[in-house]
Amino acid sequence: MKAYKPDQSTPDILEEPVAVYGHSNYFVLASHSVSKRYIKEVIKISGLSLNDLIEILPISIDTYKRKTAFSPAVTEKILEIEEVYRKGIAAFGKGFLAWMDAENIALGNVKPKVLLKNSFGIRRLLDQIGRMEHGVLA
Repeated sequence: MKAYKPDQSTPDILEEPVAVYGHSNYFVLASHSVSKRYIKEVIKISGLSLNDLIEILPISIDTYKRKTAFSPAVTEKILEIEEVYRKGIAAFGKGFLAWMDAENIALGNVKPKVLLKNSFGIRRLLDQIGRMEHGVLA
């Protein structure tokens, strides 16, 4: 069995969401660190507050304030959040931001953004976005 070798063309620290979105191998990207600059761009894209994001990420607000680059665990979560928001906005425009912040019967009477806290919720959101894109609302 061959040993896995990371893609050498990917930088050690992810800096720009624009350069990453649509990357063919998120597995490789998730093994890198993510910069505070990248996180700030995802905050802009998502419309989440810093406090909302800190509740989702596996770091404290003090750690966020102190550091400029974060571990692969944070990178993975940021990439998941970015994927949800980019797909939702691409499909439904800026109205998607309001949808993420309104209680939703199909998702168990919770605000969709609450589901960003774990990978099961992320999958459910991506599934729901796909269903809505195809007109399947129930």
